Amino acid sequence: MTATTPVLVARELTRAAGGPARELPAALDGIGLEDAATVAVAELVARCGVPINTDEASIGVSVAHRGERVDHVLRLVRGGSVRAERSAEQAPCRLVFELADLVVALYGSQPSPPVGTHRFERLDDWFMTNGDPADPFRIIESYMKAMTTVLAAVSTAGRELNALAAKHVADKWGLWHWFTPHYDRHFERLRAEPVRVLEIGIGGYGDPDVGGGSLRVWRDYFPRGHVFGIDYFAKNGLDEERITTIQGSQDDSEFLRALAAEHGPFDIVIDDGSHINGHILTTFRELFPHVRNGGLYVVEDLWTAYAPGYGGQATSSAGEGTSIGLLKSVVDALHYEEWTSPDEGADAPSYAASTVGLHVYRNIAFLEKGVNAEGRIPSFAPRTVDYY
Repeated sequence: MTATTPVLVARELTRAAGGPARELPAALDGIGLEDAATVAVAELVARCGVPINTDEASIGVSVAHRGERVDHVLRLVRGGSVRAERSAEQAPCRLVFELADLVVALYGSQPSPPVGTHRFERLDDWFMTNGDPADPFRIIESYMKAMTTVLAAVSTAGRELNALAAKHVADKWGLWHWFTPHYDRHFERLRAEPVRVLEIGIGGYGDPDVGGGSLRVWRDYFPRGHVFGIDYFAKNGLDEERITTIQGSQDDSEFLRALAAEHGPFDIVIDDGSHINGHILTTFRELFPHVRNGGLYVVEDLWTAYAPGYGGQATSSAGEGTSIGLLKSVVDALHYEEWTSPDEGADAPSYAASTVGLHVYRNIAFLEKGVNAEGRIPSFAPRTVDYY
């Protein structure tokens, strides 16, 4: 194209985003990375809401195409407007989009997927050295909220839950983890129900009045639900009408059984506790039976399966005794009726007949509870291949 005014570029980007995917790269070649990136970033900024981050935040946005990229930095100030500057400075956080992905996210007719649209880069040392010693989490909170503002402009996936996580400073979205779109995908059908949600791990360590961000997220997300939280430390200062905290260890089987007897069955159980692999296995063994059919059991922070300091394994393939090892076993257990061992399922774990689905994402897994008894593939179905 010869005319490169922003209006014409935006028109061409809209047309390209609505056409066949195979034709998009060539269409973007015709527009050119420089012009397309400038207009796309301007569109992103225009779609941003009013920033709510406490302190000013700088978030890099890079747009790449055919091995080249254009860099910008977005400045977000609470109550103001988002400003974009052409800059390659090392921002504490940077989103890197392929031009085609960004164009489809902004101008396409289909909703953007919850993940897989960009790369994320973070300078961990910057957060360690630029925080206020008197309030070290303030800078983290600011960037969580700033990131939520920016990403809401390119995807509607989990938008309300993302905003709740930012509001209550729950680390399930916006800086360290990117869980909330997955939560929204699996929890949305239960929103109007009087669910009982149990989350292991409240946060705030020994202070009884600190933590509970996630509990407040679920309180707001499920307006008819009751949220229970357990923590190693007493958290009674966080109790309110629809939030109940209970002190205890997730590695104490007797405590967990008593908890389930008093407050269960649960619609949802979320393990965001110690992340110690042995604790994860104990908690699953004791609490999964107390999730009702149709409910969900969630395990966060699967990365510790590869961390020896958490009882994980320094290997590229975590095995028995880890959270990842448990999930691998669940895949086998789902198919226990198809096993061809001499005992034909006699050694199946207790959860085999009550697990109907497993969804694994980066650092988080969702197990669906139900009746897993569909019957074996018919006996007349060939068990050997004889047509090659």
